[in-house]
Amino acid sequence: MTPDAIYDVLVQECSASEGLRDNFVASLNDYRENPRPPFEYRFRGKLGIGGKYYESATGPWVGCYSEDMTPERRAIIDAANQRLKA
Repeated sequence: MTPDAIYDVLVQECSASEGLRDNFVASLNDYRENPRPPFEYRFRGKLGIGGKYYESATGPWVGCYSEDMTPERRAIIDAANQRLKA
């Protein structure tokens, strides 16, 4: 999945800010050219200050701080992760 397509998921499912797209794309492209696991990028959105995108050998996923987890955030994370792994 391209970095732009990944960021589309973050915007659509997690309400990530469009203003961070270029930085995310550049950061993920740099990571993919020079891997140093794991990649993580804080995008916040509906997941709060701990809302992050991760990428490593096990694949991509999003998460948030455990202390900030709510049923609504769990549903958002599950929907985003399902799309990222598809």
